Amino acid sequence: MRVLLLCVALSACAAPRWVNLQNPAADLAADRVACDKDAERVVRLNRLGGMAEKQGLQTEAEAVGAHRRCMAARGWRELND
Repeated sequence: MRVLLLCVALSACAAPRWVNLQNPAADLAADRVACDKDAERVVRLNRLGGMAEKQGLQTEAEAVGAHRRCMAARGWRELND
């Protein structure tokens, strides 16, 4: 849940605009939800894999990176205006 809040907070601060040139009719909200779940999975796997020392900013940075990679894999690109 904390990762989801971080992703929302980061997207609100930077105010990125997402565009999907591969599929302009793609559902941004649905893809964001799916990628949020992927980011949460990264955090859980780190914790289960004995990565307890990988707490805080490093884990959150990995989750944000996973979210961005997921969105890119779905054809989305961030545009910062």
